[in-house]
Parts: sequence; structure tokens; C-alpha cells
Amino acid sequence: MKSTRLAIGSGLWETVGMARAQIKEGQIVVPDGMVGVYRVVRVSTDGQTADIEKFDVSEQKSLGDPLRSVAMNKLTAYKEDASQTAARIVRETTTED
Repeated sequence: MKSTRLAIGSGLWETVGMARAQIKEGQIVVPDGMVGVYRVVRVSTDGQTADIEKFDVSEQKSLGDPLRSVAMNKLTAYKEDASQTAARIVRETTTED
């Protein structure tokens, strides 16, 4: 019997050493292990850490005090898919005064 060398299973994979997008000040991010989205307030001079604060995407405003010195390798750029965008737009139009 000849092996096809296929891995059986499912899940998200990442190539070792795959570069993450460069996180910048003002960018919306999702920190690993935390719930919600955050905005980068400041990036350290060495680029290893960032200060982030909870961010309300629909209101486009910051919520609360910043979290200091979060490791950059724990931050992923926030990407809103089409269904999330549609839901946010509906929510914004129905809650306007």
C-alpha cells in the first residue's frame, strides 16, 4: 500500500515563520486570548509591544483605559466580513436618534 502522506484532520494552520501584517498606531486589532476588538494607541520604539484600548467599531470610539505593553505577536489585524458589515450598518441605522 502506497502512502499519500495526507494529514487527516481539520483546523487552521500557519506556516512556521509566516509574517504577520505590520500593526500600526490607530489600527483595529484582535488580541489572542481576549474577547472584542481593540485600537492600537501606541507602538513601542522597538516594535515589540503596543498599548491598546477596547474599541466599539459601530460607534467608532474607544472604551475605557488602555492596556499597556501587549506583545505585538499576540495582535492580529481586525477584518470585518460582509455579514458583519451589513449587521453593523443595520444596527447603526436603527439606533440613530
